[in-house]
Order: sequence, then structure tokens, then C-alpha cells
Amino acid sequence: MTSKSFSSKGLLGDSLRRNLWGFVLGGVGFFFSLLLPVLMTMQRALETRAHQLKQFPELVDQGWQRALSTVTSLLGGGNPFVKTAFVVMAIVCGIAMFAYLHTRQKVDFYHSLPISRTRLFVNNYLTGLIFAVSTYVVMLVITLACTYAMGFGAAVDWGVIGGAVLCHLIVFLLLYSLTVLTTVVCGNTVITLLLLAWVMLSPLLVRMLYSGLCNKFYESFTMESANVQATLQLSPLVQFFLLDGLYYGRMSSVNVNYIERTSALGLLLVYLVAAVAVTVLGWYLFRIRKSERTGVALAFTPAKLPIKVYMCLIMGAAFGLAFGMIAGDFWFWVGLVLGTVLFHWIVEMIYAFDFHAIFAKPVHLVAILVVLFAAMLCMKFDVTGYDSWLPDRDSIQAVSINGSAEEKLTSPDNIDAVYQLAEMGTKVNRDALHEEGNYRGLTLRFWLSGRTAMRFFLLPDDEEVNALCNQIYSSEEYRRATWPLFQVDLEQQNAENQYSLDIYTSESGYGVASTLNDWAGIRQVLTTLQKESLMRTENGLPVLRLEIFQLDADGAKMLEGDAYVTAEDKETLALIEKLAGIKPMPLSTDNVKQIELQYSMQNANGDMVWKSVKVTDPTDIAALLQNAVNRDAMNLYDTNEVAVNGFLLDEHMDSVHIVACVKHGDAENWYWLTYAEGDWPEDIVEKYRADALEAAKDDVTSSGMVTEAAG
Repeated sequence: MTSKSFSSKGLLGDSLRRNLWGFVLGGVGFFFSLLLPVLMTMQRALETRAHQLKQFPELVDQGWQRALSTVTSLLGGGNPFVKTAFVVMAIVCGIAMFAYLHTRQKVDFYHSLPISRTRLFVNNYLTGLIFAVSTYVVMLVITLACTYAMGFGAAVDWGVIGGAVLCHLIVFLLLYSLTVLTTVVCGNTVITLLLLAWVMLSPLLVRMLYSGLCNKFYESFTMESANVQATLQLSPLVQFFLLDGLYYGRMSSVNVNYIERTSALGLLLVYLVAAVAVTVLGWYLFRIRKSERTGVALAFTPAKLPIKVYMCLIMGAAFGLAFGMIAGDFWFWVGLVLGTVLFHWIVEMIYAFDFHAIFAKPVHLVAILVVLFAAMLCMKFDVTGYDSWLPDRDSIQAVSINGSAEEKLTSPDNIDAVYQLAEMGTKVNRDALHEEGNYRGLTLRFWLSGRTAMRFFLLPDDEEVNALCNQIYSSEEYRRATWPLFQVDLEQQNAENQYSLDIYTSESGYGVASTLNDWAGIRQVLTTLQKESLMRTENGLPVLRLEIFQLDADGAKMLEGDAYVTAEDKETLALIEKLAGIKPMPLSTDNVKQIELQYSMQNANGDMVWKSVKVTDPTDIAALLQNAVNRDAMNLYDTNEVAVNGFLLDEHMDSVHIVACVKHGDAENWYWLTYAEGDWPEDIVEKYRADALEAAKDDVTSSGMVTEAAG
């Protein structure tokens, strides 16, 4: 007759009773990570509220809402302490439940019991799982009860809590299964911990190394932010702390609340499938594991070589990149050798538990070095043609000129223009461009059948390239896809979707001339500006700049971007004057009494110097102001970036700066001026150049003659 102790129910109950430490560890862990932080937060909020009711009653509602938001986050997926507790429970329970495999006496005892390996695996696996899940659920119930009892019921969002529980349990299950697998594979607990760290983090390291090597050897390689997120997903341990329940959370730079959340259900489903697969693999290896492999580094001899090769290749490349970053290209190759040799020695010593094993398997070491060097040389000489690659024109479905996934251009004209830029980029001599110093960088993205590809190209900053870029920038499709003006949702407005407009004029400079907060007015202004901005025919610079802000629940402002109003946008100008009382204030001799011309020059030593000349003649000041725009107020700096917004600047500002002293009320401030292409005040600038040269000569004592900067 089979004893009740060896039945499924009896075996599990006995295992739980013999390992009560698991309940204690889980209870203490989730008490300090869940219940205690929530209690402390609520108690502090109550004290703050009582104080504000007496001293600052106008702040009570805002402070209370912030406290509720914090409690909601702690109960949900934004609590890093709970995630840490789950990680600790996964590692400790996974190792503890199967650590007997690393001790000969315990292996002999457990494997002599009249139960199958499958039942033993299931029992141990469920025991560790119950420790973490049961203590978490109990502590969560107690925390919720305390939350309601202390008057914070409004902070309980069952959807958020349910999503957090699901996320926590799935990731815990994967981490726990990986721990169980490595414990079964190894024959020593210390080696288990080392291998577990490698299993959890090495995929992330591999992806980072791949990006680093591509960036080193391929001139056109570029890595987008989406790839960074995909890289982090390779390590569930790291990704766990970046998840907010069922969502990816991006933290606002303005406040501590998450914004722009994206669903992570797909990733969690992948993690769940991976957890099941890893569990099945652990069960299979547990069944076939030989009892006599206790005490060795790896219980499965065939796994030794693949693991060693994998480690040596990865760490050799890591050492190479590190050495190259510190000391240059020559030391990259030295680092490859040192990293590979060092880790080959370390792995062999671990396998044999013998220092003398560093000299073992020299053929393996040589073969690994040959493979590693061959791979690096293939990348160095671009054997695969990465830098010369171009997609087939007919296979391109959409393009982006700035690499953004949101900037998806599908019109044939834009696709043709981007394709021509890519063709130029594959043929250009980058070294020659660097020597000339006259180039621009473009990140081009191609949407192909079922995939996307990105390349970074250096291109000459000449008329042909600029014409193609400006053709794209001026297209209606590009403007609608990229301008912040077209990204505002004008059809839906609610309490969580508030906007404001800060208005700047040339005279106001850095200061806001007026702010428009009424949604009906904002909607009318932006709708009108959208229509008029698509009808512009002239290359006129803006006369007003609108900063578009979105407001969160606490009223914090988050900049969405700039919208520009030109002299052509007459309906928009009339609306802004009607709603905000603001109209363009051009610079004139009424508010500018002095201008400074700053010339870039080169002395006999080859040093670049800037020499200034003051302009006080009213006629010359008026000529300089005739077509000028306050570059600081309009936020117009980089020529190429400004072209993205549909404005072509004169490039003379690279060698000459025109700075005006603008009077606004009782204050005076100096601002840079800028001009549209073709409007540069050549005659006045050249009129004062001789004075700048003379001033430069007067400053020279022993440095020799002064010559003008080229260009």
C-alpha cells in the first residue's frame, strides 16, 4: 500500500510544512514592499491634508489627488519594491526547491523515495510557486483592506490592480522557471547563480554588442529607440522594472506620472509561452539527469562546449569594444584576444574545479579565436555589403527622411526623393566630406514588405541635396505627418486633454507675449492655421511663434512643439489679435536703437576670432531690420532644422552674426537676427567689414596679419 505521505496531496502538504521559511520570506518581503509603503504613504497624506486644511486650504484638493495617484501606483504596476520582492522570491525559491541536486546525500535520499521523477519535479516546482503567490495575494488583500479603512478607496483601481497582478505573476513565472532550469542543469549552487545571471542578462549583452560592433564597422548603421526597447525585452529581469502592469510606461519629464502608455499584452504573452517552454525543458532535463552528476559544474556534459563557445565569443567581443573605446582601433584587436583567452581559462577552471585546467582544450581556444576574428574581419571589410545596400525601388512601400516611425511618407514623389538621397549616400566619399566640413546627416527609413530598414548617410550640403530635402519638407504629406500643428487632436477635448498656446513676437523675445487657454479659441486658431499653412506660396519667415502645450491632470505643461504664423496667414493673425490681443510687432528703429555686427575672422596663427562693430546710424539700422526676424524669439537656429518647418534661411549667419538690442518696455535685451534666403543685407554688412578688420589689426601685437575667414 502506498503511504498517504507519497500521494500528490500529501507530498505537497508535507513539502510546504517542511519549508515554512518560504512563507516567512514571502510574507516579510511583501510586507516591506507592498503593505508598509502604502501605509506610510497614506499616513503621510493624511497628516499633510490636515496641515493644509489649516494653513493652505486651496492646495488640499491638488495634494489629495497626488496622494491618491501615488497609492494607485503602489497598488498597481508602478511599485518597484514589489517587483524586487518577486525577483528575490523567484531566485531563492527556484534554487532552494531543487538545490538538493547539488548534494550527494540528499540526491540519494530523494531519488530513493517511491515516487516518480515527474511527481517530484511537480511537487518541488509547485512548492516554490505557492510560497510567492500565496504570500503576495494575502498581503495584497490586507493592503486593500487597509486602503479602504483609511479612506483611500478612491485610489483602488481594479483594472490597474488586475493588470499588475497578471504582469507580476507572468514575469515571476518566467524568472522562476529559468532559475529552476539552471539549478537542474548545474551540479553546484554557486555555479547555478553564475549561470543564472548569464542566462538572464547575456541576451541583452549580445544585442548591445551587436549594435556596438555595427556602429564601429558600418558607416550607415543607426539604432532607433524602438530597437532599444526590443533589446531590453530580451531580459525579462530588466524589462520587469520597465512595465507598468499591462503597459509600457514612459515617464514624463514634467511630473512623476506615466504618460503615453502602450499595451504590453503581446510581450507578456510571449513571456508566458516562454515560461511554459522553459518549465517543460526543466522537467525533461530533471527526468534524465544522472544522480552521479552531483557536485560537478554542469550536470550535462554535451552542454559544456556550446556554453563555453558562447561565453568566449561574447566576452571576447565585449573586451574588444571596451579596449577600442579606451585606446583606439589597435587595442580593439588586442582586447578580442585577451577577453577570449581569459574567459576560456575561467570556464575551463570552473568546469574542472582546478586551476591547472587553464591549459586544457587549446584547440578549442584557437578555433574560437579564428571564428571571432573571421566575424570581425567580415564586418570590417563589409563582406555582406551593409553600407552599399539599397532596397529595390519597387519594394518600397513608405519612407521617412528623419528615421521616425511616425513620419511615414507614401507618396511616389517623396519615395523617389528619399531613394535618390539614399543612392547618393551609398556613393559618397565620407572621408572627403569630413575634410571639406560641408555635409549633412540624414537617417532614412524604408518600409518594405513585412519589415523596415534604416540607414544613416552623410551627404554633401549642396544644391542638389537641399533641393531634394526641401521638396520633401514642403510637401503636404510631410507637413501633416511631422508638424506639431497637425498632431493636436482637434476633434476631442476632455478633462484629460487640455491645451494652451504661448504666443511669441519678435519684440517679446524670450518672454511670452500672451497665453491662450480657451479651448474653443485654440481649436479655431489651430484649425485656421492648418488650412493656411498648406497654402503658403512664399518663403516668408514667421512673424509669430506658438508654443503648443498639453496640460496633465495636475496642470503641468508638456511641450508638444512649435507652430509658426507667417505674414501670409492673414486669417490666423486676425483670430489671434481678436482672441489674445496680440499682433506681430516687427523690429524697427522705434524699438531698436543699436545693432552689433560680429564677423568671423582668422588671424595669422590660424585661430578663429570674432570682431564686433556697433551700428548706430538709423538709416543702416532700418536697412538691417527691413527683412529681419528675431531668431531667438522664433526659435530659428539650425538651417537644416528650420527647413523641416518650411523655412529657408540665409546661410551667411555662419560667418556673420547680426545682433540687435531690442527695447521692450523698460528692459533692453540683445537678440540674434535671421533672414530668409535671398534677403541678406549684403551692402550694409560689407560696409562695416572694413571697420571690423581695422579693429582686429589694432588688437594684434605680435601675432601677424589678420585675414578674413574663408567663406
